[in-house]
Amino acid sequence: MTATSETLDQLLDLVRQQQAFLEMYVRSWVNDYRLSGGAVFCGKGCRNCCSLAVHTGFLEALAVARQLNEAQERAVEAYAIRLQALLRGVSELPEYLRLHRQEMGFCPLLNDAGACSVYSVRPLSCRSLISTRESVWCGIDFARVPPAERDAFVAGLDRKVVAFPSHYVAPLQESGKELEVACATRMQALLGCSIYGNLGVLVHLIRNHGLAEAALQGPAQAADLIAGAGFHHPLLVTLS
Repeated sequence: MTATSETLDQLLDLVRQQQAFLEMYVRSWVNDYRLSGGAVFCGKGCRNCCSLAVHTGFLEALAVARQLNEAQERAVEAYAIRLQALLRGVSELPEYLRLHRQEMGFCPLLNDAGACSVYSVRPLSCRSLISTRESVWCGIDFARVPPAERDAFVAGLDRKVVAFPSHYVAPLQESGKELEVACATRMQALLGCSIYGNLGVLVHLIRNHGLAEAALQGPAQAADLIAGAGFHHPLLVTLS
């Protein structure tokens, strides 16, 4: 089967269906949890989780890339190039995550009001990150929290629902990951490969380097493009 732009459209339809399903599941889960006495603190105006490194599949990044205007494209490009330089010599995931939070600031897709400018097409990894504690905890470096305060935080977690020792809801994150795997499997079947990586890097490669077109040509062409753009780094992009 020869992959065409129609193949991408078919895969993007799958992405939309997955995102709609997860959205309904999250709303239902949150409503049931609150009715049972639990608390969820995510809401308009909180953005501390937007300093985390967001990783997603190629197709969700493509959906985001197709929504961007020129100003957003420039912001994402600056983010990707800066992250590329920051990770030179970095090979361990914990160091990457720490550097990202400390040095990269907030997601380049936040608008001037601090809200997500691509909310309708935000990735599954963003949709599934639901906090059971106040938003201040989403921006804290726990390595710097005094032991007594950290112990009190851990003791207050609802271990029945969180991905311990974090305060994020485990079933929702697990559902998001299952959907990502299903989408990657479908992409592999139709395009011969799946691509996963940092959202900003993938969007930059799609908008500025033609990653979507290369992926249609085949895995080797996609791999060559990623390497040629200087983003052949296992912490930034993986192709399988």
